[in-house]
Amino acid sequence: MRKTICLFLLVFTGSLVFGSDSLLVNFSAKTLVKGDTLEFRCSVPDFAALKLQSATLNVWIEDVERHNRWKYRYPMINGEVSASLKVSKKITDGRYAVNFLIQRGFFKIYGQVLDHTKRDDSTISCMMVSKNKQGSYIDFVHVERNGDFRLKSTLFADSAFFIFSPTKRPKNNYLTINIETPLDSAFVPVLTKTSFITIGDPKMLMAKKTDTSKYFFTTGELQDPDMLPNVTVTGKYKTKVQQYDEEYSTGLFQSNDAIIFDGISSDEIGRSATILQFLQGRVAGLSIEKNSEGQDVAKWRNTIAEIYLDEFRLQPSDHTFISPTEVAMIKVYRPPSYLSSFNSGAGAIAIYTKRGIYASNGSSRHNFIVKGYTKIDSSWE
Repeated sequence: MRKTICLFLLVFTGSLVFGSDSLLVNFSAKTLVKGDTLEFRCSVPDFAALKLQSATLNVWIEDVERHNRWKYRYPMINGEVSASLKVSKKITDGRYAVNFLIQRGFFKIYGQVLDHTKRDDSTISCMMVSKNKQGSYIDFVHVERNGDFRLKSTLFADSAFFIFSPTKRPKNNYLTINIETPLDSAFVPVLTKTSFITIGDPKMLMAKKTDTSKYFFTTGELQDPDMLPNVTVTGKYKTKVQQYDEEYSTGLFQSNDAIIFDGISSDEIGRSATILQFLQGRVAGLSIEKNSEGQDVAKWRNTIAEIYLDEFRLQPSDHTFISPTEVAMIKVYRPPSYLSSFNSGAGAIAIYTKRGIYASNGSSRHNFIVKGYTKIDSSWE
């Protein structure tokens, strides 16, 4: 798979420069209001000597007064990266610390197949589906004798869904996988730099001037001193699949027009050969047909329906990677549905896997949502 990274260099007029000879940070402005864009460029002039040709820039923004934290990360090539964050209306006026932390290397995923000696799969397959991207990427991964494996270095924005399965896919995926991403693990940064910015009218903030000299950065988790204690609310009883739907459905997927099939309290989905065969005859107007490669696809009025897995868009035939026993819920959206820009209301099927408290005790885990890099032009909210 070809990997392409586009780095956009921002042009600054009258920019302010902060930093040492080791780590330079340029801001287009340090005083902004909601709706403005925080533009910055981070560079390491001596990146070759520091062996930082491939590195990751972590940008951690902290509210100095309220101790909230926002985290972003970007790939650095040859010691430089430029990016921008649009200040959302949700951001409170005040003083913020912008911490820049340089970490060696690009994004990698390490994993282990548990109980590997019982099956001794020397090779497993891995499908990666990027968030809001059309299509998927499938590769075969070599597994060491002790069960360890490593995926190829992969650069992707936002997040991606990874599905591991045996190369010869049985009805029930028996693999139990642990994965680790070093970028998400505790790390000691190679270089660091902290600068301060102001959101809001400085004159209006003078009455409550923040003493940034007392600011101390730590990589540990922050505790909000203003957080209210837990409150228990008793309401109308809801089924497990309704609770699951409220917890895991987001955005346009929360539509009340969807037909919901329960895979938590009922085993009907799990007893089916495939997910589409389960839907056959259960949804009026939905037909299951073979494509040119002999794979089942779902259609409405001769138009192929969209398929989503945990709200990640799949190719129409990629549903075969999902074992029916892993399904917690299926939501079917009749035409016209507009869950993405790729399909003009052709209808969609959203498949959700068992996770959290809805996963069976002792069940194997081989599906993961992994956070990738931040988009070069993103939002701070």
